[in-house]
Amino acid sequence: MLVDFLNDYYQANLKSIHDVAGNQHLVGNSKVFHKPLFVKIFKEKAMFYAEQHVNQFYYPDIYLDSVIFEDKYVVTLRDRNLKDVDNRRMTPEMAYEYGKLLGSFHRKVTGNVSVEDNRQPLSQLLTQKVEQLQGSLYYENAQKVLELLKSDFDKDNLEYEQLPKVVLHGDFSVRNIMEFEGKDILIDFERSHVGTSYQDFIKFFYNEVRDVKLRNEFLRGYEQEYPFEIPSSDLQRCLLFLCALDISQYNITHSGGKFGDMASNMIATIKDGDAVLKL
Repeated sequence: MLVDFLNDYYQANLKSIHDVAGNQHLVGNSKVFHKPLFVKIFKEKAMFYAEQHVNQFYYPDIYLDSVIFEDKYVVTLRDRNLKDVDNRRMTPEMAYEYGKLLGSFHRKVTGNVSVEDNRQPLSQLLTQKVEQLQGSLYYENAQKVLELLKSDFDKDNLEYEQLPKVVLHGDFSVRNIMEFEGKDILIDFERSHVGTSYQDFIKFFYNEVRDVKLRNEFLRGYEQEYPFEIPSSDLQRCLLFLCALDISQYNITHSGGKFGDMASNMIATIKDGDAVLKL
């Protein structure tokens, strides 16, 4: 029914191409816009607004329209000929450029887009996210880590509150970097929210860039575009835990094993007392 509505609304021939993370994607030519469309259909309002607001500001030449149809949320973009970059071998030069890409994103969008900005104390956020895992295979270990971290919560809350905040990409990864017209670009902003820049590094460093030299090249590129303050070791543990909790929740609600054992490995690392990403 929604696809029929969109085909009529855009005078298009939209067809479903794949379903990613529960979000349906459509492509097809539109007589209204006189160009090919890439349509993202969301079930969650917060993701829709993040994708909409970031694209409106960051890619104004790509963003075309938004539609709310019953309980579905639609962002319509100009379809582009994008090429995957995840088959490249990571080099120092590439890590540096990826750092510049993310730093540029943080610099451009921070203060200019409206995304989720949860200002409650970090410890309260962690506690809520642990409770959301009740009944899952992650809950017991998550509770143990929460207890392990509690002794430093007052200090960590204060440090996190005082660190500069940016609009995060929210899922920064090689899979969300594409080549377009000879340049690497970022895509997929539905998880954008406000936080400290280190949070956008965690999955990228933990899963894709484990070499310390490459990490430092990435940071060198990042700091060409935007200043970066390294959190304390204790706060880094809390932020790694926050990342693990988000991945755990994703794994519960989505099939397909996109993140594999990453969340469990992160939680095990924190329990072992070695949760700082080496730089």
